[in-house]
Amino acid sequence: MSLYITSSKGLFKYNLKKNTIKKIIGIKHKGIFKRPSKGFFGICFNSKDKQIISASRENISKNISYEKTTDVILHFYDPVNDNNIKKTIINDLLDVHQICYFNNKIYLTETGRNRIQVYNCENNKVEKFINIGSIRKNLNHLNSVCISENELLIGLNNGNKGNLKNSQIVKLTIDEINNSLDEIDAFQIGKITNLKNIYHTHDIEKNNDDYLISASEDGNLISFKSLKILKNLPIWTRGISISKNNIFVGKSGIATRKLRHSRYYDGKVSVLDKSTLKILRVLNIPKIGQLNDILYHEF
Repeated sequence: MSLYITSSKGLFKYNLKKNTIKKIIGIKHKGIFKRPSKGFFGICFNSKDKQIISASRENISKNISYEKTTDVILHFYDPVNDNNIKKTIINDLLDVHQICYFNNKIYLTETGRNRIQVYNCENNKVEKFINIGSIRKNLNHLNSVCISENELLIGLNNGNKGNLKNSQIVKLTIDEINNSLDEIDAFQIGKITNLKNIYHTHDIEKNNDDYLISASEDGNLISFKSLKILKNLPIWTRGISISKNNIFVGKSGIATRKLRHSRYYDGKVSVLDKSTLKILRVLNIPKIGQLNDILYHEF
């Protein structure tokens, strides 16, 4: 039983039985990497091929300013054999956050352009864009995505200085996505839910017939079904993952934007009882900079 953790310093594995931490992929790469990676962000599980997929922000394309944004590399890891299988570069995908996998496709948040890119694992191509409105810049700080058999939820943080308002969730059915053209506007066909008095959201995770959402700045774990606060946790929550008995909620250190990726900052993960929401223990993840996402897996 392990937690896979993405952070400023790479992809890590926390063995929950042994309480040990192992670095799977670091960010000090050379070669095609013109500068150090900006870190690992979204993570998901490919249920078909039994692979863990994580997304790192890189600076590969010549036409992209490193100071503003990044390309993306998808890293495919086999947790059973502890083996890094391959890397896939997606150029010109700006500021990836949460990602999710469904039916041979990876749904990647492209925060810098206010949209989702849909990557087909069979032909290794981006085949669809799910836009939020018509403006292709970081307007709503779209940073969350979660998919189930019937629907896709997109989380709008709305925490930018030019658009400071409560967070929103945009819901689309899978049929609406599959029956659409290569580019669709979720604002036009989706259902929008305003999360009243809920701000700075970062994650969406399916939980039985509900979804859990984290409001990072307040540390609140929220039910999408009731729009009520279920649990207040230490502030700056990042990443939610769920097992049979537990809910895991990540937390980053508190720092300025300039310093938040420093190795001097630790991450933490609160382990909650799934039924009572009581905190059973808190895991310390030392010197990883900003903790960005977590994924529970039996291996």
